Amino acid sequence: MLTGSLAYLRRPIVANVESGMNVLVLTDTAHDERVWQAVMSIVADCGAEPTIALFDPRPADYYNPPKTVCKAMLESDVNVLLATTGMLHCEAASEAMAKGVPSLCMDGGMTLEMFQTGAVTADYSEIARLKFRVASLVFGGAAKSVRVTSGFGTDLTYSVEDRVYVPPEPRGNRDPLRAYRRAEEGRKTSLFACVYPTGEFNIPPVEGSANGVAVIDLTMHRFGRLASPIELEVRDGRITRITGGAEASELETYLARYGDDNAYCFPTEASIGLNPVARVTGNQREDKNIFGSIHFGLGTNIDVGGTLRSKIHMDGIVLKPTVYVDGKERIRDGKFLVDLGLRQPPAPAAATEARR
Repeated sequence: MLTGSLAYLRRPIVANVESGMNVLVLTDTAHDERVWQAVMSIVADCGAEPTIALFDPRPADYYNPPKTVCKAMLESDVNVLLATTGMLHCEAASEAMAKGVPSLCMDGGMTLEMFQTGAVTADYSEIARLKFRVASLVFGGAAKSVRVTSGFGTDLTYSVEDRVYVPPEPRGNRDPLRAYRRAEEGRKTSLFACVYPTGEFNIPPVEGSANGVAVIDLTMHRFGRLASPIELEVRDGRITRITGGAEASELETYLARYGDDNAYCFPTEASIGLNPVARVTGNQREDKNIFGSIHFGLGTNIDVGGTLRSKIHMDGIVLKPTVYVDGKERIRDGKFLVDLGLRQPPAPAAATEARR
């Protein structure tokens, strides 16, 4: 039952929508209709004119919406992404952002209840500060190699040489939920967005550098909360074998049906979760932000500073990783070994709700 207010859902909208704007809300028929109805109402309250684009669910994450919607995205003032599939990195969104139309990304199938508790309630100014601290203290701009292990069997090494971006330390009164161009920070991407909820520090590892085993033990795009871990064997930055239970078999089928050659590149993204109040929900939009977790991506990474394009991108989450940077242990079982000056204690549920 819905018991809270829409205050948290309003936050990113009022930060990005102004009176007189034309706002396109993209969603699909499988999404919680209460979310897009509430978003339409909030946009109207801002004095803007909302238009809904409702279509059938896309077959895979980062597939484009219908052609008519793609064209409309180029003429909008703000695009609100609310589909059950990820759309921030699809070609249509990338083209619109490159043209100067920001994306307000809240996709991935979040329910209205998820906009009332958990990751959305975080102090986003604090998260911006944590990104700077993790970039500086866990990695540093000169970091070269990373090794990640876990109790489920992950043991993966990869290069991050010249790939660690240390963002500027947050100063002033900038609204952390205001969409901004990542290129303004010197990053090689057209991304112009507000991602909500958020809380991750991402790095695109050097393509072709990874070797070892990654065991996805919590949540993954398209599959939600995993019933059993998915083990990915990796050689020279490519997935060579997928083993595990039924979901591992489903992943093999999914990649063969909807992916391409670059869909097997891994990891194309390696991101540390930094949202202290993110919980285990079974929805990757929130789970990948759990404090101290790491999620690995496959497929496209050009949007986060890499060089690869693919039809798809999928994230898989390791809940309690141990992370070594240039041979020095920086995170142990999901707990930071460097002082981040954390002002908000991590949600205890992140540790207790996970499958053991």
